[in-house]
Amino acid sequence: MCGIVGYTGRGRAAGILLRGLAALEYRGYDSAGIALSGTPLAVFKCGGRVSALAGMMPPSSAHAGIGHTRWATHGAPCAENAHPHLSFDGSLAIVHNGVIENCDELRAECTARGIPLASQTDSELAAHLLALDRGDIPERLFHLANRVKGAFTVLVLREGDDKVYAYKRGASLVVSSGKTGCYVASDVAALPPSCKEATVLSDGECAVLSPDGTFRTMTETGTPSGHVTVALSERGSSRGGCRMRAEMDETPSALLATFASFSSPFKGKAEVLARLRTCARVMLFGCGTAYHACLAGKGMIERVAGKPCEAYPAGEAEDIPFCGGDTLAVFVTQSGETADTLRAMEECKRRGAFTLAVTNCEGSTAAINADACLPLAAGAETAVAATKSYCCQVLALWLIAKSAEGSGGEKEAVLDLSAKCAEALKLRLPPELCLSPKLLFIGRGPDAVTAREGALKFKEVTWLPADAYPASELKHGPIALADSDCTVIAVLTDAGNVPRIRAAVNELRSRGAKVVVCSAAGDVGGDVTLPLPVTEECLLMPAVAVIPLQRLALECAEQLGRDPDKPRNLAKSVTVI
Repeated sequence: MCGIVGYTGRGRAAGILLRGLAALEYRGYDSAGIALSGTPLAVFKCGGRVSALAGMMPPSSAHAGIGHTRWATHGAPCAENAHPHLSFDGSLAIVHNGVIENCDELRAECTARGIPLASQTDSELAAHLLALDRGDIPERLFHLANRVKGAFTVLVLREGDDKVYAYKRGASLVVSSGKTGCYVASDVAALPPSCKEATVLSDGECAVLSPDGTFRTMTETGTPSGHVTVALSERGSSRGGCRMRAEMDETPSALLATFASFSSPFKGKAEVLARLRTCARVMLFGCGTAYHACLAGKGMIERVAGKPCEAYPAGEAEDIPFCGGDTLAVFVTQSGETADTLRAMEECKRRGAFTLAVTNCEGSTAAINADACLPLAAGAETAVAATKSYCCQVLALWLIAKSAEGSGGEKEAVLDLSAKCAEALKLRLPPELCLSPKLLFIGRGPDAVTAREGALKFKEVTWLPADAYPASELKHGPIALADSDCTVIAVLTDAGNVPRIRAAVNELRSRGAKVVVCSAAGDVGGDVTLPLPVTEECLLMPAVAVIPLQRLALECAEQLGRDPDKPRNLAKSVTVI
């Protein structure tokens, strides 16, 4: 959500900022804008895509600027609500990532001072209040941050000044020096290849970027911030074509990379392994697809590690019972910046739990704040709908469980899993079977989790409704939907569930529903059966069974003429609550 990029240096800022914003498109947005240095400041913004913004900008020789892609929280997605926002006197332009929780109070103050408001946003208020203050820009940023409640990550450009000013609280921000100048962005994906490392700003830290390619950081008290510097390598793929399809195809190699990461030293590894043996319970937290990985991991940890385990949607974890010093709390987040997950981590740390982040982004807030961090190392994932990262999260949680059990055999199981996922990538459910007015996904046990993830993927990229239920729940309500307009996709990976799934299939078909079965246990009487490859380790079957469902969602989206990489209303990194 809300991509931020800033630049100052010898290069032409407009082109650099547009390329940076294009690299941040995966985060999800509905409008875009750029402010360029000079007297006066030049602001260009529009509703819609970065390509539309590029088309409306005239040639510019400005050497400094700030840019933004907005995901609407306050006010409709349109040009007037897009960032950057100018202060009432035109002296400052700002871009903001976050939500100002006390915006009503600050809006009333601006109105009382006679300041006309040009948008419906909370962010515009920051520009006006900064302009009303006195002192240098960092000093004003510290003053305003003390007044603002909520996430407040902001860039500032001042009229007649080629410096870029940054302040970070809540939403992520990185600073780097490159070949032609200095860069700041919400994500390393926006940094050019000439940037070899990035400084991750800490909450409450301000940075001043100078056109000579240097930057300095500071805190309000003058104490060292303890920020982290990370080496930069992969920034995401520059290949054309559908990113969701490409990332699915990378699943077999990504799984091997996750295993290599787990097998290597990682932050807090020894303590994690020790806690697994001694903790009273394990708690798993995630949002969306990561939450589904937690649901799959719950069964693994209980069955393999022998520990009581609960999985929570991180956004619902404000009151966490039984969480304390005897708890291992695991936070699963692809980006490492998911706001709800970070808040749950903060609450668990407050209660004394040992915290482990499982994330694909080293240098992220989750990776830094957690006591331990297992990097997925799955490679950049920029399609909004998570695919390979889900499979790697499932594997990571299984590896954690196996490390507590200690029987070995992980390498052989992972090699087999990678091979079976490669086979699953060749499977296809015809989209025309599933573009029905009503679509249900069902399964039992771990397969019910796979059904949930399949339904979520379908909703995300097709924008069509789909539901998922445990197969045992059909007769308790959902079977009321079964008729000739209904298609049901059943997931079956455990032969022990054959009798119950066969019964469910018969009940659905007898009411006119069409049933498609993704099965690793033979034919159970569906209209269509898609045979699944079978893993040597049965608990890893969710990573295989989900792949045909991911492909189904992708191909249905394409058949409907929708871009699966950029589904409407969604963001890859959900940085607001």
